[in-house]
Amino acid sequence: MKVFLSTADASGDLHAAALVEELAKRTPVLDAFGLGGSALAAAGFRPVVAQSEVAIAGLVEVLGRAPGVLGAYTRLRRALVGETPDLAVFVDSPDLNLPLASVAKRHGVPVLYYVAPQVWAWRAGRVRKLRRRTDQMAVIFPFEEAFLRAAGVRATFVGHPLVDRLGPLAQTRDRAPLARELGLDPARPVLGLLPGSRHNEVERNWPLMRETAELVRSALPQLQVQLIVAPTLDLEQFAAPDWLRVVRGRSHQAMAVSTCLVSAAGTATVEAAILGVPLVVAHRTSPLTFELARRLATVSSSCMVNLVAGEGVVPERIQGQARPAALASLVSQLLRDPAARAEMQRGLARAVAQLGPPGAAGRVAELALGLVGRA
Repeated sequence: MKVFLSTADASGDLHAAALVEELAKRTPVLDAFGLGGSALAAAGFRPVVAQSEVAIAGLVEVLGRAPGVLGAYTRLRRALVGETPDLAVFVDSPDLNLPLASVAKRHGVPVLYYVAPQVWAWRAGRVRKLRRRTDQMAVIFPFEEAFLRAAGVRATFVGHPLVDRLGPLAQTRDRAPLARELGLDPARPVLGLLPGSRHNEVERNWPLMRETAELVRSALPQLQVQLIVAPTLDLEQFAAPDWLRVVRGRSHQAMAVSTCLVSAAGTATVEAAILGVPLVVAHRTSPLTFELARRLATVSSSCMVNLVAGEGVVPERIQGQARPAALASLVSQLLRDPAARAEMQRGLARAVAQLGPPGAAGRVAELALGLVGRA
């Protein structure tokens, strides 16, 4: 079976890799190709475009990299048309993947969309495109299925793939040996910094988080600080001081041993919830991107954990409110107060309970094979 697959960020790469592994178990020969990152490559994926070429976030920021993005899109389009796959699978990243889905449909390739664009949060007009350009959607949050079906989209809630990936680590109660493996002292508090997985996110979030950590360290000299770097990023982007430990390649383990985290808005917040690690969300983007998003958004929170839980479990400081002193105050409280951490962990657990049982990738693989069979 030949599958075109496109995913443009680090979390989507992991979800797609798990799907490829499940498909490989179910079909004697699998040729998966397209846009992906290191996790897909390890699963035997054949890249047409490397994920690092399109790792950009923000409506305005993409315009500054337009020639490179358009070149990548052209190569993907040619591969999609020229290699005549049995199925096209698109993972999130709607600004890139919805146009490619249209190409697939015009050429008679069945389309499975895995991880829905957040049409329930903003740009709801994309629902019509999803209805026309997909044959099946596999959604990972429970409220998405009813929303999309009401709009005429064939959608199935498959559960969140991170429940599978992080389950064993989340169930590890004694994390002290893991902390020592990472070069940390389990007896001292640990702050983890997650500035994002795209280049332009890091440009705005990393200086903010570094200054926040410096303020917290001045009040808590025993604090250990980790910068947790996504695989889509180059270490050269970071001017890391000598008191900072940089972790790349063991992100989930580094998160799990943290006392608390400061994270950009995104998938990392769900990862933290599953691992049971308290966190604060801090995120900056360009003023124009923020203003556009503010005007288009129909939800009150940028943190998926809060949306799933239906309550403000995780404190958020976005754009102008994301200031080092304000963040340092929130972080210091979590680091100093076990009761505050325990209260947040109970809220995180309530959110995780909504994410469904293990087995998401297997359920998506069955949907994929069903589409190929119908075709």
